[in-house]
Amino acid sequence: MTGAGSVLALVLTEWTMGWVGAAAWTQSWGVVRRGHFRITAWIVVVIAGLAYFAVDSAVPAGHSSRMLALITVGLCALYLLAQYVRSERAGTVVGAVAMLAGGVTLVSMSALIDEWPRFLAALELLAGAVLLGAVTNGMMLGHWYLNQPGLKHWALASLTQLSVGSVAASALLGVIAVGRLTSASTEGAVLGLSGFGDEFGWAFYAIWLVLLGFTGVVVWAARRCVKIRSIQSATGLYYVAILTAGVAEFLVRYLMVNAT
Repeated sequence: MTGAGSVLALVLTEWTMGWVGAAAWTQSWGVVRRGHFRITAWIVVVIAGLAYFAVDSAVPAGHSSRMLALITVGLCALYLLAQYVRSERAGTVVGAVAMLAGGVTLVSMSALIDEWPRFLAALELLAGAVLLGAVTNGMMLGHWYLNQPGLKHWALASLTQLSVGSVAASALLGVIAVGRLTSASTEGAVLGLSGFGDEFGWAFYAIWLVLLGFTGVVVWAARRCVKIRSIQSATGLYYVAILTAGVAEFLVRYLMVNAT
């Protein structure tokens, strides 16, 4: 897998898996009203569809990742349908299965990333999926408190703990893989202009660390806000976390697929 298309395919698949997985986990608590999950499921189906088209373009013909991505789309659609069934268990189970399908898709795609041990590449992608899913669901649930007065603060606190943990996991894996990430071929990376040299691996790696570290600071601040019941302040911080975590994921996947 090479090029911008492969980066987009990886990040969208991560986002699909993380979003539906964290949503299914939240639904299993049985404390959040169904409207929240209906909104989430509609968006997840769109993201899953975009991920499929990106995978279809980036992955070689006949590779299992294409079929797995299509299966993930179908399961996300079933997750949406499950939100119109009375039982919360239906949404929880179907969402968990969709998450597993997305995870298998990522593991399958990890084998196509050159210069990376499959196990390490798979862990990198799965950690990124959890990070994107945690911060996205944190922002979504934070808004839902306006629609469900009385919702206990521990619900958002649980997603915030997941966000903090996923930042730590992503950072640890990034440090372990520092040699591969910094060796990425980054020719023409500065707007295609010549005269700036060919190797920006260390610079991009440093930027990624800063973005990830800033994400960690923001979600830690959101955690403190939740503790003092300032839910909307935490929600505002999650907006920042989604931006920094998203940019960080695109950057680190760029370094992954260009490793030499």
